[in-house]
Amino acid sequence: MSVCFQCGHPLTADEIAVYKKLVSRSADRFLCKPCLARYFSVDEAKIDGKIAQFKRQGCLLFVQDQKDSERNFS
Repeated sequence: MSVCFQCGHPLTADEIAVYKKLVSRSADRFLCKPCLARYFSVDEAKIDGKIAQFKRQGCLLFVQDQKDSERNFS
């Protein structure tokens, strides 16, 4: 399980995906949503909005479940 490199909080798949989308696709360490919001000087709601936006756009970094993953990557 990945953890935030700043605070050590366990990360969700969405937190990893939004970090890759906003900071670096090649990242191998990540910030949790609160730390990412502080990094960008925005509130967490803004990060939540970006996650929702990227999901609506169909960004493959935000795979909804294992079936979606298998369908998109097999």
